[in-house]
Amino acid sequence: MPTRIVVSLVPTAATAIPPPHTGPAVNAAFLKAVDAVDPALARTLHDSPRYKPFTLSPVLDEQGRAPSAPGQPARIVVGLLVDAYAAPVLAALHAAAGHQIAQTRYRTVDLSVHAVSYAELATGADPTATTWAYDLLTPVGFATGRGDGARRQRPWPDAERVFGNLTHRWDAFAGEVALPSSATTAVADHLEVVDARLRMVTHLVEPHQRNPEHRFRRGTVGSVTYQLAEAAAVPGDARRAIDALAAFATYAGFGDRTAMGMGHVRPSPTHHRDGDPPRQAQVSRPTAR
Repeated sequence: MPTRIVVSLVPTAATAIPPPHTGPAVNAAFLKAVDAVDPALARTLHDSPRYKPFTLSPVLDEQGRAPSAPGQPARIVVGLLVDAYAAPVLAALHAAAGHQIAQTRYRTVDLSVHAVSYAELATGADPTATTWAYDLLTPVGFATGRGDGARRQRPWPDAERVFGNLTHRWDAFAGEVALPSSATTAVADHLEVVDARLRMVTHLVEPHQRNPEHRFRRGTVGSVTYQLAEAAAVPGDARRAIDALAAFATYAGFGDRTAMGMGHVRPSPTHHRDGDPPRQAQVSRPTAR
């Protein structure tokens, strides 16, 4: 059962400003809170191979940006992709009066929870949907694996890679609620990016690595819109499955390192309208560090 828990926080010191990169610190604070209540679950979450069954945002403000003002209220968002983990994680977060995140101590002021079963995501999906738009609040990126030549970063939210990854994680955690095989074909042959406003940024993932190239991952933030090309040729079960994956993304996030704060996304209120020509995708690159 995908579950999203929003943990609302206030710093205990009125002058506290969080550092710009809090993904690993949030990961450490989250696992510490779970370990205090259920050490076995904390080990399972930490040691899960390949696809992590949870996602975390960095410390964010109400608009999904890094807090910048002293004493500013903040939040972290926890995504859980396994039904059995929701109750013990929620109990652990309730038991924690606050969290030490990097150099800042936070007090928990509220927890809000939204959960939906995989079956509800699947049956509630819209078979007529053809367009899905997102705001990328934290960097979205991928990396090549072993055996794929030199290790390279792929900091672009291209349709096949994003929805292919969502499909793999659905298959890993949804149990008997399987997606039709036609969904994989539709993602590979029909899904495309039709609009984007992106800029490339770096995200801290391994703070203890000596090599700066290993400490940071590159990814893109901004907005992106996906659309089915020749949608009439896509079977209804495949369109429904892709719409289910689009909803699943709000719990699972996009891309790699989602347990370290990357890939935190939300549906965008601005969708590309059928019949309108897509706007030219614009990509900004940061200046040299």
